[in-house]
Formats: sequence, C-alpha cells, structure tokens
Amino acid sequence: MRVRVASAGTGKTTSLVRRYLELIAAGVPLRRIAGVTFTRSAAGELRQRVGGGIRQLLATGEFHGVEIHGAEFRAGRSDEAARELFEEALRELSGATLTTIHGFMTGALRLAAPAMGLDPDFTVVPEWEAQALFEEELRSLAYLAADPAHPLHTAATAKGNDAPRRLLTLFSKRSLGERFAADADPPAEALVELFDAAYAAFERRLGARMLSPGEIERRSLRLIRIPTAMARLASRFRVILVDEFQDVNPLQGRFFEALEGSGLEVEVVGDPKQSIYGFRNADVGVFRRALEDGEELPPLDRSFRHGELVNRFLNRLTATLAAEGLGFGRREAPAVTAAGKRAEIRGRVEVHWVVDEQPLAALRETEADVLAARLEAIHLEHGVPYGEMAVLARSHGALALAESALTRAGVPAVLLQGRGYFERLEIRDLYNALRAAIEPKGVQFAAWLRGPFGRLSPSELQDVLAASDPEAALARCCPAAAERYRWLRDLVLRPPLEALKGLIREPFDEGRSFVHYLDARQRENVDALLFTVARQPPFDMEVLLGRLELLVRQTDAGDVPQSGNGVKLLTVHAAKGLEWRVTAVFDAGRRQAPNRDSLRVDPDSGLVSLPGSPAFDETGGRLREREESESYRLLYVAASRAREMLLLTGSARGGECHGWARALELMGVGPAAEPRDRPDFVLATHTVAAPKAAGAEPDRPVRRQTEAPEWIDRSFALHPFPPIHSPSRIELAPMPLEPEPLPPGDGEPLPPSDGSEATELPGRATSVGTLVHYAISQSWQPDDAADLENLRAQEVMFPFSPSEQDEVLAEVAELLANYWAMLGRDLPGLAAREQDESELPMALPHRSTVWQGVIDRLYRVNGRWYLDDYKTDRTVAPERYLGQLAVYAEAVRRARGVMPLARLVYLRSRKVVDVGPVELENAFARALAEVF
Repeated sequence: MRVRVASAGTGKTTSLVRRYLELIAAGVPLRRIAGVTFTRSAAGELRQRVGGGIRQLLATGEFHGVEIHGAEFRAGRSDEAARELFEEALRELSGATLTTIHGFMTGALRLAAPAMGLDPDFTVVPEWEAQALFEEELRSLAYLAADPAHPLHTAATAKGNDAPRRLLTLFSKRSLGERFAADADPPAEALVELFDAAYAAFERRLGARMLSPGEIERRSLRLIRIPTAMARLASRFRVILVDEFQDVNPLQGRFFEALEGSGLEVEVVGDPKQSIYGFRNADVGVFRRALEDGEELPPLDRSFRHGELVNRFLNRLTATLAAEGLGFGRREAPAVTAAGKRAEIRGRVEVHWVVDEQPLAALRETEADVLAARLEAIHLEHGVPYGEMAVLARSHGALALAESALTRAGVPAVLLQGRGYFERLEIRDLYNALRAAIEPKGVQFAAWLRGPFGRLSPSELQDVLAASDPEAALARCCPAAAERYRWLRDLVLRPPLEALKGLIREPFDEGRSFVHYLDARQRENVDALLFTVARQPPFDMEVLLGRLELLVRQTDAGDVPQSGNGVKLLTVHAAKGLEWRVTAVFDAGRRQAPNRDSLRVDPDSGLVSLPGSPAFDETGGRLREREESESYRLLYVAASRAREMLLLTGSARGGECHGWARALELMGVGPAAEPRDRPDFVLATHTVAAPKAAGAEPDRPVRRQTEAPEWIDRSFALHPFPPIHSPSRIELAPMPLEPEPLPPGDGEPLPPSDGSEATELPGRATSVGTLVHYAISQSWQPDDAADLENLRAQEVMFPFSPSEQDEVLAEVAELLANYWAMLGRDLPGLAAREQDESELPMALPHRSTVWQGVIDRLYRVNGRWYLDDYKTDRTVAPERYLGQLAVYAEAVRRARGVMPLARLVYLRSRKVVDVGPVELENAFARALAEVF
C-alpha cells in the first residue's frame, strides 16, 4: 500500500487529481480507477476536479506537472494517442467510480452478489432504520427469553438492568470488529450472548435484499475471503485511490488491506493529525499501520491555505505536540511551508487568557466578552466582514456562551449547528401529539393535554388523568379540547407523512394551525423535520414514532442552520474541511470530559467489559489515552481552519492548565507566559471585571438583524425520478395478461416461471433470472455438473428445498442451453467478437437523475457494436423493455461515441428482437420525459 501524509491546506485534492492524470497517461483507463473518499459531497467535488484537470490538460497540454508532451508519453505513444487517452477518460467521467467508502463497498458487493447470496439490486437502509430493526429484535428476544425453557433465559436474567441501552451501544460499535468477546464476568458474557442472538435475528431479517452501512462493512469482509469474488473485483479495477484514510474504522481498514493483498494497487492519502472521529469508530491506528508497513510517499508540505504567521504557529504546534507524543508523532507532522498567494500574507495570531480566582463560569463569561470585543475590533480595524469569521469550540454549551457575548456586543452571529434539535420543545410537541392520538394515557398524553393543542389547566389535567375513561372526562371538563382530540384521532389514520403535515399546517383552533404558535426559528426546525421525514416516508405511524425516538438520541443533531452573514458558530467536528479568513478557537482551557460509559469495548480485541470487572478499568485507561490524543488533534484541526488570522482564548482558574491549555503552555504561550503585543502577534492576560453596583442599570443586548441570503425565497421543483434510479424501473407498457405461445419448432415448452423478472427475492423467477445472467457472464455450460453445483451453492438458492433447487437448476440449464444454441445462429459466436464485455456497469446523467444499472452484454463484430439484453420472460413483449434498453444504448453512445445495435434476447423462446435507432430515440424521449 502506498501512503502519503497530507497536512491541512496542502492541496490534497489537487494531488489526487494529478495522480488520476498520471495513471491515465500511463494507459490506465478511468473506468479501471476507483476514487474513494469519506463523504458524498467530497466524492462529487473530486469528480468535478478530475474533469476539470482533464479539460485543462487537453486545452493547455499541462496540469501541475503532467504534460501531454512530457515523459509520461515517451513509451512510443504519439501526441494524438495521448490526447485520445484523455478524451476517452472525459467520456467515461460521468460513469467513473468516485464514491464514498460505503459506496465502493456496495459496488463491490453488487459485482459479486450471487456468490455473496445477495440480490444484486439490494437496498441500502439508513443507520437509524437498522437500529430500529435491531431494537425490534431485542424486544422479541426479551419476550421469548422470559420463558424459563428458552435457551437464553439464564442470560436474559443475568444481563443487568441497563441491558437494552448497553446492547444498543454494542450495535453502534459493530464497526470495531466482526465479533465481540467477553471477559469472565457473567453479566458481560450474558450481554454478548444476547447481542449475538439478536444480531443473528437482525441479519436474517435483512436477508438478501437489505443492508445497512454496518452490514455493508461486515459483508465486505466476507467478500475478501471468496477468491472468485476478489478476482471479479480485480478484473474491474486496477488502482484504488483512498482519501481521508485517517478516518477509516477497523473493518474498513481490513477491507482495503485485503484488496492490496489480492494484487490491486491501493494508494491512500490522509493526515493522522486530523483524525477526530473516534466517536464514529474511526481508528487512526489503521493509517499508522499502513504508514509502517507500506511504501511511504513524500508528504505534501506546501500550504496553500495559511498566511505566513498562521503557518509558523501551526508548525510550532505540531512540532511541540509530536515531541511530547500528544496526539501524533514526528513522522506524522512534517514541517509545512506557506506557498502560493497565501505566502505573501503576513497574517496575525492572538492568544488571550482569562486568569482569576473566581469561579470558572465567571471566567468563561469574561472570555466570551473578550472574544466578542476582539472580533468587533478586527472587523473595524482590518475591514474583515463578519461573514468571513468563525468561532469554533469543542462543546455546544461553549458556543451558546459565545453567541450570548456576541449578541451583547452587537456582533451578528450565525449558529451553524446547535444542540439537541430533536429534543426541541416544538419537535417534542409533535411527537407527543402523534403518540397521544394512538393511546390516551401516559406521559405523552399528559404532555399533549398541557401543550399547545390541549391547553388544559393543572386542575383539569389532574381530573382527566385520574379518570377511568380519560376521553369521557376530557369531553366533560373541556369540550373544545375534546373536539381537538377527535380531530387528532382522525388525523393519524392518514399515511404518516400526510398526518405529520396536517398536524403542523391544518387549523385546529379558530383557524389557527400549530405553526401560528411558533416563532421564526421554531418554524425552521419544524420545516426541517418535514424534510427529514419526506426524504424516506415511513409506511406506518409506529415506524415514524420510532424514527423520532431514535433521532432524539442523536446528540450531534443540531438546530436548523441559520442563514445570514454573521460570525459563524460551530463545533470543531462540524468545521472539518472548512476555512475562514479569521478563525477564533474558544474555551481552550476546558477540561477533558471524564469517560462515564457503563459499557466499554476494547478497540483492539473487541473485549466487552462492564463496571466492577478488572477489564473495565484496563480498557478505560486505554480509551482515555485515545480520547486525550484525539483531543490534541482537535486543537490542530481547529487552529488550521484559519487562513489569515487566528485567535485562541481560554480560561485558567488560578493559572491551572487543562485540555488545550496544556499544549499552548508547552509552546510557551500559556496562561503564565509573559504578555506580548506586536502588530502581528498578541499574547494577553485578562481578569474578571468587577460586578456592577447594586441597582445599576443592566446592559441590554443589542440585536442586529442578519442579512437574509439571496436564495431565501427560492423554491425547488419536484422531479419525476429520484436522484439515482435504475433503468430496470422503466416500464413503458404493462405485462400482457395472457402469455404468448412459444414459436413452433423451437423445442418443448420449458417449466413455467412464476412471473416477471421483477419479482423480489426469494421468488423463483428472480432466482432463475439472477442465476442465468450470472452463468452467462461466466460462460458456464448447461451440461457441466460442476457449473450447476456452483449455482446451487449460491445463497439465493438457500430458501428452496433440495427438490425445489433441482427444479430451479433444471430451468436454468434449459435457458443456458437455449443461449448456447443461439450463439453462431441468432447471435454472433464468442470467437467472432473482436471485443466482448459482460455485466458492464453504466451511469447516465440525464437532467435531474443519474440512471445507474448493468448492461448484460456489449460486444463488437466486424467493427459494429451490439448491445444484448437477456430476458427470461415467458412472454415476448419488447414494448415493455424499450425504455431501459434506450437508456443503456444512450449510455454507450455518450461513453464510447457509437450507437450500438440494441437487441432483446428472449432465452426462453430463442427469439431476438432488434430495436432500431429511431425506435430507441422515441423510447428514450418517452421514458425520461420530465412530464408524464
């Protein structure tokens, strides 16, 4: 594995684009290169940048050292041939593999779906939904294990009172390893035993058609143990470029290490100094192992982000921390030189400490006021707009403190991410209303009665809750509230999304709706809830309520980001990847929060331990070391967001240094350091201001109206298709009700299938279709017993009994025999094909949708291209498939510059239906029309 360290601002994305161009120049087609990064937005940016690099190279002949006339093409390749390589890459760009880690793993699993026992068109379910399904399995298991005769009854009774929460914690940590283990502590052993049982039931529930992100990782580890699957992956890709490798988790790391071991070239780039996602199971040790065992490439050591003084401060910070082993080592912290236009900017660094003997809360309030004053002064003295400033902190509480100080100073502030969005009162009111409509009792019903919908007085509430029939009591004491409750009961009978919309927008109180009682900020939050639910509308009200319950636990879910041009307020984690002219790091004296977990998992061994066991304390020590190391890396990430000016503020009661203050003290700029005041560097100490005299007029906050962005009133039109869609979903004509008879003379009728190819697994028709397509792609023979037994071993056959498997295999063999009989007669023989590709992935961007699928066969004979789409239907109904066939043909035309002869190959009836270019063009226009 080739490994490169890239510090913040050193042009990592540009280096990746350059590497793409080097590989293309060396003759590696773009379709054989996989680009993998951490987020969808980063993958989209990388695609744009690669396209821009190719276009620049074609237009100017050069891109950051890669030249069409350079050394890359001296191996007997003409300039024209060199241009053709990049022109081909540009045509392939829209379908190239540039995706996230989970996206790449998903693609690998789809390539080997039959061998993995998966439906090739499996659905990826979000993590919250996977957790909801796992919780259901936990509840089922608890119910069954209550029976003394149940095998898990002993474990269920020994698990402890906090077991449900601990089991969910284990579920959230499943990316640390394939299996958990327990020490000799009986409660821990019982917990792991229950988890294994619930997780096994959870996997069975997902089956072959659904995978969540965690299960994609685990399935990918199974894939690397199947030689045929790895060979198939190696036949598709030659080089894999992985970005942000410092943020991968242990399972992801093992997957890429296995790819490297199988012969694929894997190149990774990242920065251990920016590994800050331990709470998401990221493990910087994976990067360090690659750095130790692989080929270390020269680091990127020229910063195009930072001014001279900010760059010098960061070098001193990293050198100090590396020397002390705090967060990272010397090998991971190369010195960086300011380069480009930033090198011409001197910049400014300020460090401000509030040191006093008063309570820490008073120190932090003064610190916030100091920060607000400095940002206002920079705005006035240096002309930096507030919109180009940011305040970063480790905690949401610190951001709230900074926001209050900025408001008092009259400085406009924009909170980009607050805390506990789904715990906001307006969101809880909606949840309580939906839950109360289902059952008029409990805390939620009481909350509805007292909330904006019911509005009962405390005495009325007591009377209703104490009654044996709460609804009747409500009708007696408050008829208006009873009428609103009847409205609510009718409302929840609608589909969940429609019920939620009605609850928010329909009038229920003298023409007033719920939003009438909300301020502007609360309305933004409620609208965001609607958008969140509408992205994946739940099919059942209980599913919606369960989703809301899960979202409440997302501590990183913040308020809807505010709009405007004020100072940006956000956590360090949310600031990763961003930068500002002026960046302030607030609350640098904050202590590291103690670890209060009631369950610990050793990140190296997967050992689960509970309080009271020796392993719990030992694991806690290792986890504390990891958290402290990550804390120092957070400081580097925060400080490296500044382009021209960096401010750091902290509070130190009695001069004590905690958290980041310790690192700054080691640098010589801590609370006890000698104050300095230069034009480009300030080190100052402040004390808490004396309290105002009794009766003095308090300061009144001055609020400035933030500027509304220009896009605030824009709306987005609905599109007929999702952003990513499969051509197989297009159906221009329904399936005929009566099957057509087979043409005479084509042999005996085959055993009937149970419907169309679109039937979901584990139906027989889909199994037959999946196996036939896979067998054709492998050139397997119908009379080869070994080939048929390989098909029997596919997991899609597991739901069938042995006799049913024999029937399925007999049908597959008949269809395969038809296919081989058609070769050389109805279809060109394999030997006659100059180029032949099977199961070719395609992606066709068209308007608002990317059409993504797999072409069964694309080949060239005598210079002409053919596109074959195999069908196993009983009925020959070509009009049904014209839309998807047109999409496949158009994708080939755009990628290769030729329009193939498109054909539907009906294997059951041995019939080939040619579809002409005019018919394809009409079908394409009909299938992808924006208006139906």
